[in-house]
Amino acid sequence: MEARFSDPHYVSQTSSSTNLSNAAGRRALIVGAGPAGLRAAVEMCLLRCDKIVVLEKRNTFNRVNVMRIHTKDMDELVHQLGARDFYRKICVQDRDVVAIRRMQIVFMKMALCLGAEIIPQAELAGIEPDKDTPYWTARTTTSTPHDLKCNTLVLAGGEKSKLSSDFGFSRTSFRAGVATGITCNFVPSHSPAAADAMQGGVVSYLSAPFFNSLKEKGLDLENLASYITEESHYLVMTPKRSTLLNKGIVKEDRADPVELVQRDNVDRDNLLKFAREVATMAGVPPDSEFLQTTSSKGGPPRPDVAIFDFTGKTCATEPSKAITSTFTPPGSNTRHPKTLLVALVGDALVEPFWPMGTGWARAVGSCKALGDCLRELGPDPLKWGERVEAVLKAHAEQYIVLKSESYAPMTNVMGSS
Repeated sequence: MEARFSDPHYVSQTSSSTNLSNAAGRRALIVGAGPAGLRAAVEMCLLRCDKIVVLEKRNTFNRVNVMRIHTKDMDELVHQLGARDFYRKICVQDRDVVAIRRMQIVFMKMALCLGAEIIPQAELAGIEPDKDTPYWTARTTTSTPHDLKCNTLVLAGGEKSKLSSDFGFSRTSFRAGVATGITCNFVPSHSPAAADAMQGGVVSYLSAPFFNSLKEKGLDLENLASYITEESHYLVMTPKRSTLLNKGIVKEDRADPVELVQRDNVDRDNLLKFAREVATMAGVPPDSEFLQTTSSKGGPPRPDVAIFDFTGKTCATEPSKAITSTFTPPGSNTRHPKTLLVALVGDALVEPFWPMGTGWARAVGSCKALGDCLRELGPDPLKWGERVEAVLKAHAEQYIVLKSESYAPMTNVMGSS
């Protein structure tokens, strides 16, 4: 990490009088401490922003679903950011999946070591331009006072967050086929019986005998993946629509794949029974218990089993925008222009496509593109107005490239070796 911090990519050569980076004088507020938000915090720290604050509505990291780490991102994690200093088992033996919770913990530690501040149980309630400073001041849902003056606002609250629309970002939808996914998490077992459990993924047309044995039990799937981490034994599968109906998982056949899996159309008891049956066939010990989870909105714990349409995705139409205002410094009668950069990263920018494992790859790409944007804006925030139009255009071009990049499928799940 020390070498990365000293990389010329992050250290400015534009100032002869100081060793400040092009992001010096920046104050960044990041909304959302998911993997993308915390990766953005590390990027802001590497750019030597004066102040980095991360708001997180939860008070714990409890998402144990796994995320795919592609080769180039694995290299950055291990060799450029020193992730194994924070979690020694990450990407060991080129293992390419990490629990979301574990990734959050690793990057939280990195961000804190580099000087960021993380505020739990806090959400952005509003933001207003100061009248006498070049900053905007944010308000949160917590009563504890914090210094929340910023001129960079990073929205990393995921694709379902309403904040992006509040700041004028629009989204477009796209569909990569029609398929339903089911995820479930079990308490990981270290018994001898668990040693033979499936690790990795398989597809029906490459593993016909296994899928035929599932079909004989009424468990007709397109594909199945199973990963054992310290946090959980995680399974993800794509059952055929006929299976959802025959097993009573959905109450009625609805043409719209999103409506098909709406809460009012899902029999949760049958969903849990189905998940247990498939897990047993995949080698999960029959006595393994479901992990319990709670939503960010609270409520009683319940088995960590979910059903969703994973092929309908949305993405933002632009990665960033500028909001302008003016301020009058104390003792002056002259009003000066100022700029607030608002940017999206991670799932808030473009939803990941699970079979291709694009979540972390695009999170990293969006954070690096944001870093490039800040460097191009220059060292003096009060001069950003002079170049912001060109910088935002370049950022939009990077976004097009990010969306068009192809990725290898999750290990064997879609038929790739």
